[in-house]
Amino acid sequence: MNHQEGARKLGVDPASLSPAPPAPRFAQTWARMQQEPPCSACGRPSRTSGVLHDRDHGPRWFDRCRECLLATPPTLRVPPVRFLEELRAVAADAPLHTYTDVGGWEGE
Repeated sequence: MNHQEGARKLGVDPASLSPAPPAPRFAQTWARMQQEPPCSACGRPSRTSGVLHDRDHGPRWFDRCRECLLATPPTLRVPPVRFLEELRAVAADAPLHTYTDVGGWEGE
């Protein structure tokens, strides 16, 4: 589900959220996550942050703790079958190296 659906499911009013940049850089989101702001739904320390784009209130930070994140999982933008097909195609071209404690990297 997207952030708007997640907020609705968790009963979060977008008006109560902090203003956010419309398209934050990864560094901005990471810095916010390091501060562990309270979860937008339950108040526990958050583990993830994202921007909810609300029609009436503009971009707002939507922070979720582990439990609230698991209750509102993101949806794939493509059907799962297609996602797995594309993942297999990419993985088939990736070199595989395993690390062993005794001999170091195997396959190099």
